[in-house]
Amino acid sequence: MAQVDKASYRNRGGVIQRLVTAYKRFRYFTAAGENLVVKRSAEFRLVGHAVLEVGDNVTIQDQSFFQLTMPEPKVFIGNNTVIGRRNIITAKNRISIGNDVLIGSDVQIIDHGHGIRRDVPIRLQKAEIGFVEIGDDVWIGAGAKILMNVTIGTGAVIGANAVVTADIPDYAIAVGSPAKVVKYRT
Repeated sequence: MAQVDKASYRNRGGVIQRLVTAYKRFRYFTAAGENLVVKRSAEFRLVGHAVLEVGDNVTIQDQSFFQLTMPEPKVFIGNNTVIGRRNIITAKNRISIGNDVLIGSDVQIIDHGHGIRRDVPIRLQKAEIGFVEIGDDVWIGAGAKILMNVTIGTGAVIGANAVVTADIPDYAIAVGSPAKVVKYRT
């Protein structure tokens, strides 16, 4: 009897997860491939004309937060990519994440920043808007920050808590704040 109850409980959890994913897919995504998984506590704030597209076999973990706001936000996520727990992805222009990308927990990816001129209070300055481009087969460690106008090359590894403020070449391993290349994958 206990085995039947456990199996029934697991099956019910699977049904709920599929319903949550189906609702969020319909509500927030402009295009989504097969086998999308969006956890229940993942949150989305999108302007009406936002573009959020994902490929096949994408998983968006618990408490991830997507904010796509003015003027022309677009987020593209490739196949077989995992967005870790408590990730924050904020786009005003374009964020592109490739295929086979693994993103650890508590990562932030931001395609814009604040103006910092001296003659106007920061809160009154317009946002500086850029892009983020993350190649295929990239691993981003827990707590990393990926800031605007950055390209992370194919096969790169970004260490935990790194702050990426400049381009990272293909197959580079980058760590620190600001992130610096320390070696290359062999």
